[in-house]
Amino acid sequence: MNPQENQDNERRLQDLEMELEKERLPSIDIQTGQPLRQTSNRSQQLTTVFNQLANWFNNLPSAAKVAVVIIAALFGFSILRSVLQLVASLISLGILGVILYLVYKFFVTPQSLK
Repeated sequence: MNPQENQDNERRLQDLEMELEKERLPSIDIQTGQPLRQTSNRSQQLTTVFNQLANWFNNLPSAAKVAVVIIAALFGFSILRSVLQLVASLISLGILGVILYLVYKFFVTPQSLK
């Protein structure tokens, strides 16, 4: 090996070591006028959980994937239905409250003034 090849190999080794160091160091946000800070561990945990779920789903056979999608859709629709029923109940309570207020205002209050 000649000295030029040794230098090239050493430079490549240093570049690889720098890349590995960058991967090991926590990522930081740099914004002008603000101190350096580490990214949120919560977002990293969510990303990890999402990746695990994606890997689990991708490793399922086709029939199981279809079943998981159907079950997830049913679960999602049931939650959506519950939320819509809650909203409808709140609207009904609001309308009932307005009706009761009007009944009180027009039928109970004028009689007490007489």
